[in-house]
Amino acid sequence: MGLTASCGNGNSGLSADKIENDATADNPKPENNGPKGTPLFTDTVYNFNKVTSGMQVQHRYKFKNIGKGDLLIRNCQAACGCTTPGWTKDVIKPGQEGYVDATFNSTGRGSKEGLENEKTITVDFENSTIETIVLKFKATVFSTPEENEEYEQNNH
Repeated sequence: MGLTASCGNGNSGLSADKIENDATADNPKPENNGPKGTPLFTDTVYNFNKVTSGMQVQHRYKFKNIGKGDLLIRNCQAACGCTTPGWTKDVIKPGQEGYVDATFNSTGRGSKEGLENEKTITVDFENSTIETIVLKFKATVFSTPEENEEYEQNNH
């Protein structure tokens, strides 16, 4: 039976209004009164496979605007504090490409046998035929020999 790790709610004490204002303060605005954009991702699920605890791994989810209007990534929200999103901040015109980066910090998220971690990033679009999409990744994290030794000393 495989083990799955999860994180706490990741509440950092910021209000939703503060996060929303910070996320959109410097972003340009697409034209909202015309045609809408449509993001087409090359992948929405990624598997890092085996990762050693302490590694930071990253995957770039790429997409192309196949719609007839400009679109914008309004915000990206990781479900957990161990994942940091990054994304295209500019307006993405029809035919142009954009991205969402997922950086996963595996420190302390593994076990000797390997612990499966499944994480998500919710992407909110503006002026898009798709308002929200959830990107997923997973990694099986193995603890380091030092972590294994420390665990055995503290639990025996």
